[in-house]
Amino acid sequence: MILTCPKCFSADDVRPPRRLPDQVLHHRCTNEKHGDHEWFTTAGPAAPPPAHHLVTDDLLEPLKKCVRDGEPFVEFGIVEHRLRGMFPDLFAAHVAAQGHSMFGSRPYTASSVRFGVALGRLEQAGELVSEYGPATGAWHYNGQVTYWAKTAAPGRRSWAEYCAENGRSPEWTDQDRLGLAHP
Repeated sequence: MILTCPKCFSADDVRPPRRLPDQVLHHRCTNEKHGDHEWFTTAGPAAPPPAHHLVTDDLLEPLKKCVRDGEPFVEFGIVEHRLRGMFPDLFAAHVAAQGHSMFGSRPYTASSVRFGVALGRLEQAGELVSEYGPATGAWHYNGQVTYWAKTAAPGRRSWAEYCAENGRSPEWTDQDRLGLAHP
């Protein structure tokens, strides 16, 4: 099984796992773009191989539709906002299962893992391209995030710019949380 980093969606810089007590595996990615990133999984039959693919299969086509032909790289928040608007039931189901940062700090949310893994899979399939850029608005706590495009094009459109153009707050609002459950 090839393990990919949930931050950069690559297996290139993932180091062999370290086994901890209780069948927990400690993983580390040393990708220079994001610096060291660590996460934990369980070993053995409780962690079926590539579960992250099965969980994200239903996101592939919808997310592909959230990145538009001919536009510059768009910040991850724009892609996620479009996903919620175009596929509200799908978005809500993933947030209910995995949580979301709009409900408070928590590792491995739908945004940080499921949506990101699906976008990474689309990139690996040649459907999308990404680059790192500054995180804005509600995403600023990340420092940097991925920006997505169908093909490499000049320029970027940030979440904060998108919000200003659409008359909404770039921070999480009660309206954003409305109708969503979280574990």
